[in-house]
Amino acid sequence: MLLTTRSGLIATGLATCLISTPIMARDYQGLEESEIDARLSFLDAKLTDIQTPSKYWQYGWTGFYGVAATAQLYKAIDEDDSDESTKQWVGAVKSAGGLAMMLLKPLPVVDGWDEYQALPGNTRAEKIAKLAEAEKMLEQSSWRADERYTWKPHLITVGVNLLGAGAIAAFGDSDDALGSAALGIAIGEAAIWSQPDQASESWESYQQRFNNGEKSAFNWRIVPGVNNISLEVTF
Repeated sequence: MLLTTRSGLIATGLATCLISTPIMARDYQGLEESEIDARLSFLDAKLTDIQTPSKYWQYGWTGFYGVAATAQLYKAIDEDDSDESTKQWVGAVKSAGGLAMMLLKPLPVVDGWDEYQALPGNTRAEKIAKLAEAEKMLEQSSWRADERYTWKPHLITVGVNLLGAGAIAAFGDSDDALGSAALGIAIGEAAIWSQPDQASESWESYQQRFNNGEKSAFNWRIVPGVNNISLEVTF
């Protein structure tokens, strides 16, 4: 069944959320042993495929922000020119913030990979537990990959750099403010858009292949129009 509602221009901002949200009715106990094995084999292959590029992205950007924060902090302390010192202090704080985000919000397939690999898979109960964890990891990885299409990470990137530019303009050389903000936004956007996105396609493929008798209980998506948006609900 498809239910469509429409709202006016006041709700246009919601159109940035274009991600369908399926809620699968999972009944692991009703699965045959052969299907559990097939699902695990499929998920293991997909998770292995996305784990390596995800690890490169995670550790690469973590290292970049760590080195940038350290270098800028050193320059800020060692700099005699107060305007340049202010710019370096702001840069160090922004880089430290980027480092904190990488450490506090790691990609699921990187953060949970070792624990997943250590899970036993001999008995039926162990296989079901491992299957549930694999599904969770791939689904969460898909959400993270699709996060780039929402407003939040971009708003944070722009907001932090505008605040930094304001601090530079207030306490340092205002001529440096715009350049610092532009560079910071460019780096932040590069981090957002360079995140591997294979997880989204892998999760969709898994659902299509193994969702035979497990119909999605509820799906919704927001579709932008010319002067309106449509909320499509499928159940």
